[in-house]
Amino acid sequence: MTVIRYGTSGNPPNFFSSKYGKDKKNAVEWINSIGLNAYEYMMTYGARATEETVKYVGEKAKKLDIALSVHGPYYVVLSSEKERVLVNSVRELKKTCHLSHLMGARKVVLHPGFGNDVDKVIKGLKEVEKDKPKDVIICPETMGKISQLGSLDQVLTICEQTECEPCVDFGHVHARTLGTLKSTKDYRKIVMEIEKRFGKKVLKRLHCHFYPVEFTDKGEKKHRAVMEKGWLPKFQHFAPVIKEFNMVPTLISESRDSQDIGALEMKKIMEKL
Repeated sequence: MTVIRYGTSGNPPNFFSSKYGKDKKNAVEWINSIGLNAYEYMMTYGARATEETVKYVGEKAKKLDIALSVHGPYYVVLSSEKERVLVNSVRELKKTCHLSHLMGARKVVLHPGFGNDVDKVIKGLKEVEKDKPKDVIICPETMGKISQLGSLDQVLTICEQTECEPCVDFGHVHARTLGTLKSTKDYRKIVMEIEKRFGKKVLKRLHCHFYPVEFTDKGEKKHRAVMEKGWLPKFQHFAPVIKEFNMVPTLISESRDSQDIGALEMKKIMEKL
């Protein structure tokens, strides 16, 4: 990947009100029409898409040069104490990786679970990695609630001991740390830690989620929209670090009901630099 990718997490209201919005299979065409070049396909409620559907989306995306990623099911919980949940989670994640491969989506974003049992998550991921497609990378995501497994250090530790690469959700990092992403130096610190532990190659193609967030003393409360004033984190603080470290990340907007507006704003800010 030689260009920065800007895209949406799923389909915002503007998609459904467009001429493409009658069928979600048209989402990548809409993404292309508004000037974006990435799309995170949502399998959050299960890997239920048919092989025919994912192949259709993949062919469209390839033709239009849209980089695809997949957000895995919420109910994959590799930290669970229940054996049945662990077995089902491994099976569902394998299925997600298979569908991602057929789609041509290189990265599968994963919520690691709850608690602090990083070793259990690593064990589950290694089980999945035994027979998942080699061209698909699982990306554990930093999580926003303090009760969730998914601090930056936990995610990086999981990736160090598996074939995974991190998904840094900066809204989640900001909420979980109770508001620490306030300036460019705060982002530089995160980027330097990733580079130290994984090298320039992984850092360069980092998968990121970005949006402003509301939080309480327990962490994330809800996503906010980029149009709302006064909320952090702000992409203006991260953009100079992307340029400084010669990164070409995938930047997925999760701006509340305005993912497209958030993605286009990130593109505009980077192009000004």
